[in-house]
Amino acid sequence: MDLDRVAGAVDEVAGVLRADGGDLILLDANPRTDRIHLSLVLESVSCQDCVLAPDLLYETIEQALHRHVEGEFELVVDDPRRANA
Repeated sequence: MDLDRVAGAVDEVAGVLRADGGDLILLDANPRTDRIHLSLVLESVSCQDCVLAPDLLYETIEQALHRHVEGEFELVVDDPRRANA
């Protein structure tokens, strides 16, 4: 797992979220376990409805990662909206 490619894919999706005041933070990308752990930050989002629904956002992140990262990986996204569900 190429960590620079992971970071680039995360930044690609994060750029869209930043336009609405959110962010996506890369917490860990472990090549030994093939696990990518991200955190969604929504504290400064002015329009909650502008952010994709949790399942759709997860799918969007996963697709971006697959375009940049070779091989299989486990994706974990800490989404504060899921904690309240």
